[in-house]
Amino acid sequence: MIRKIFLFCCLLLAYGGLFQHQERLFREEPLELAFPLAASIQKVALGYLRQLGGEMLFIKANVFLGGVKPGRDPYDYAESLSKHLDGAADLHPPFVDTYYLCNAMLPYIGPDYAMEANRILEKGMAAMPDNLILPFFVGFNFFYHLNEPIEAARYLKIASEKPTAPSWLGHLASTLAAEGGDIKGGVIWLRGMVATEEDEKIRERYQQSLAVFEQAANVQQAIELYTARHGQPPPDLPALVPEFVAAIPPFPADYELSYTPPTLRLLRPHIEEQLKKRQQAAHS
Repeated sequence: MIRKIFLFCCLLLAYGGLFQHQERLFREEPLELAFPLAASIQKVALGYLRQLGGEMLFIKANVFLGGVKPGRDPYDYAESLSKHLDGAADLHPPFVDTYYLCNAMLPYIGPDYAMEANRILEKGMAAMPDNLILPFFVGFNFFYHLNEPIEAARYLKIASEKPTAPSWLGHLASTLAAEGGDIKGGVIWLRGMVATEEDEKIRERYQQSLAVFEQAANVQQAIELYTARHGQPPPDLPALVPEFVAAIPPFPADYELSYTPPTLRLLRPHIEEQLKKRQQAAHS
């Protein structure tokens, strides 16, 4: 009996020593996230256990992120992290937590990883066609991280058509389309929203926005007529007056026309200012 107690104490001391040694190494050396096996290989190896494999990759990435020391350059582990999340999406596409972690981490590393996040999110969209959050994430990444309002508008329009989508998503999509230069597309979307909206107050707001968009669309049409006649776009908007449009119409204070030949954009200056402040705060 004494021998067993002595042996147990020796093992306990050895375990404690190994644990302390491991903790010291953890503090001294940066935590690394080793690259996973390719998802195609794991699919064959796991067979019916693909779901478990996908969730294990997700957990491994999550645990790693919890141990990353503050101030570490995310590019050190970005590629491996994206491989883990991509593999998790391949092995178990309906596991929505993968996409939430993906969009919480990858886009903020840099534009190239915002595109990588969108590619992974597309897999979730294919697996869960009624989920409106995933196309919203893609649209947000295109607008906020990649400065591509036309693509942002396209994905927000997809999100707005999901069964549980709030009505304001379609209005946001039309606004971003106009900011990207697709004013006529914004007009078409707003007309559809006015026709289908049942709430009288919301429909009235959509009608007010539609009136502004239609004014901008008239200016855009005048630019197209000028271009067809002269073989090049007008140098500025006053060049359209009075031959192609009687006058450049005034716009409400929360809208602004911006023309950089050959593209006309309908902007929301106060929203742009808010986004710039948020971006500056995020990078400070």
